[in-house]
Amino acid sequence: MLVGILTFQILLDNSRSLKNKRSKIKPLIHQLHKNFNVSVAEIGYLENWSQSIIACVIVGNEKRFLEKSLREVLKYLESNFLDMQFAEIKIEIW
Repeated sequence: MLVGILTFQILLDNSRSLKNKRSKIKPLIHQLHKNFNVSVAEIGYLENWSQSIIACVIVGNEKRFLEKSLREVLKYLESNFLDMQFAEIKIEIW
């Protein structure tokens, strides 16, 4: 069994409150879980208005499958959440 982990930082330039930040992060988390069947959580900068760190985790038997799946998640993010900037992107397979 292998575990694939995608972590990335989100920069929200126009967020002015935690409520506004959550209104943008929650749909992202929901869409990733629904569309890709990955476990998703906000793991960093929880109290910061303008940034967040998100982790996506998937379990499988083949390293190639895990890498491909996580790259598809990243491609989906970059094409569907245009009001966010993604930085410090890292894919790890354990």
